[in-house]
Amino acid sequence: MSAPWKGAGAQYEESELGKVFDGRLARRLWAYMRPHARWIVVAIGLACGAAALRIAGPWIARYIIDHFLPTVTSEKRHALNLVCLLYVLVVLGNLGVQVAMGYITARVGQSAIYELRRDILEKLHRLPLRFFDRTPSGRLLTRTTSDVSVLYEMFGQGVVDIFTDVILLLGILLAWLFFDWRLAILLFLTGPLLAITSYNFRIKARTAYRAVRLRVAAMNVYLSEVINGMGTVQSFNRESVCQKRYAQLNLEYSDAQFETVRQYARFFPLVDSISFLAIVCVLAYGAWQVGGVRFHGGKPLTPGDFFLYFQYINWFFMPISSLAERYNVFQAAMASSERIFHLLDEPEEMQDPPAPLPVESLKTSVELRDVWFSYLKKEGVSAVEKKEQEAGSLLYGLANGSEQWVLKGVSLRVKRGETVALVGATGAGKSTVINLVTRLYDVQKGAVLFNDRDVRQYAQDDLRRRMAVVLQDVFLFSGTIEDNIRLGNREITREQVERAARHVNAHTFIEQLPKGYDNEVLERGATLSTGQKQLLAFARAVAFDPDLLILDEATANIDTETEALIQDALAKIMHERTCIIVAHRLSTIQNADRILVFSHGTIHEEGTHQDLLQRDGLYRKLYELQYANLEKS
Repeated sequence: MSAPWKGAGAQYEESELGKVFDGRLARRLWAYMRPHARWIVVAIGLACGAAALRIAGPWIARYIIDHFLPTVTSEKRHALNLVCLLYVLVVLGNLGVQVAMGYITARVGQSAIYELRRDILEKLHRLPLRFFDRTPSGRLLTRTTSDVSVLYEMFGQGVVDIFTDVILLLGILLAWLFFDWRLAILLFLTGPLLAITSYNFRIKARTAYRAVRLRVAAMNVYLSEVINGMGTVQSFNRESVCQKRYAQLNLEYSDAQFETVRQYARFFPLVDSISFLAIVCVLAYGAWQVGGVRFHGGKPLTPGDFFLYFQYINWFFMPISSLAERYNVFQAAMASSERIFHLLDEPEEMQDPPAPLPVESLKTSVELRDVWFSYLKKEGVSAVEKKEQEAGSLLYGLANGSEQWVLKGVSLRVKRGETVALVGATGAGKSTVINLVTRLYDVQKGAVLFNDRDVRQYAQDDLRRRMAVVLQDVFLFSGTIEDNIRLGNREITREQVERAARHVNAHTFIEQLPKGYDNEVLERGATLSTGQKQLLAFARAVAFDPDLLILDEATANIDTETEALIQDALAKIMHERTCIIVAHRLSTIQNADRILVFSHGTIHEEGTHQDLLQRDGLYRKLYELQYANLEKS
């Protein structure tokens, strides 16, 4: 049996890390940095200044050691004070430059990440429901959290820190060569050891980071599923099973993280050991100099020389270690950016026209004209996808290589002010009609018309502004009752909110809440009953005053008392308003102007409630079956 993280995460997460540097991705990332290019240049300039000040510090200290220690005469005291003041100014200047550089890079990084997060959310809003049907929410959360955080580490620190490290390293090398080229060559002999150590670290760290990302993706996907399905988990007493599964995923993730820690625990001590080896070389060289051979220009080796060189040795290996870390940051950033841009490049099937028509209030009708529709996409299926399709995966369903039409040549027309009900067995195509009217999906054949115009000629926002949908499963957001009714539309006043609630008989239970309309709603309305949430959904629809009201199984899960309230509210709402009602409970649609009976993607029957009962057809069978079940209950 494969490891759980491979089953839960590998199918949703790319396993390749990608290149350390990808020019195409770098150009796209630069687009988010370009508006802040001036500040980036300033930060790089500050990095150069910080490196120069840092390199200058040991030279001043060397001068103090060689010229003023161990004793200071009265004649030299004034000069010593000046040199010490200069040293303090260098230290304070370096501190100020570091603070300014950190502030600028943090601001630039946060601004770039803010814009990236904004683009991701805007992209998610533009993507069709078909995308969310096949993409787990845990994967999207990983994109907007973990992957974005990796990019912030590069935006906020990585780029400028690399300049700082490189400049400091070059500055130290130049100082060494100026100090004594023979000593510099001696230290360069440690280069091969550093190269081998760094290369080995990069290879092993690459594998470790790949495993970490796969496992964290698996944890996010599985945890999202468990949280969303907590009711089912608890109802079927599957807590222990979920805990064991998550414990295994958590253990895999911990092991992967430990592997990265182990690689770092090996790398940095090795770098320190090489640094100590360099110090031993300096001591041996110094002893050789003291033994008789004169130092640069015939001068003896001084204590200040030793201090200067030891200081540079310590600093020489620090940027090397830092650059090794930055390698992993850039490697992770390239992989994360590739995944993020893959999301941003996801095709937007629901495109607005270049010059959309203005959407006027509903004056004529809503119409489906010879509509054929399938949720399955047959065109452009790759070999791998075709294999998954034939295997019956969740992504493509049980297609078996053939198209499956949910609607087959459906034509219907709902006139202005008319109430039309759609009934039929589960999977007959009723809810699909709603999805097409609201343009959550586009038809493959035929057309959906609003005011005798194809809905694809309108902007989606303008079209949906004329509609309101009340679903069977009402979704409530965190916030107040008032916020959930107006849904962020500040044009809807508090008075209009209360009027809408009174209109649908929701005002009574809202007033009984501790804070009334300001009462906080928990996630998904956990503290409200199903009927109360349904009444809030009706109030929401009324507050937006739509031309077309769509009820998709809106009365399926409510008790008899609440149904009476809703039926009264429906009579008010639907008065002189165009309505499309999808219903299983036939008792709720008896007053509809027309009833369309769907069967296997086609309209099987059409007529009023009484007309359909007089026929010995599918509607009558459905009605008698429901009536018999009510008598038994």
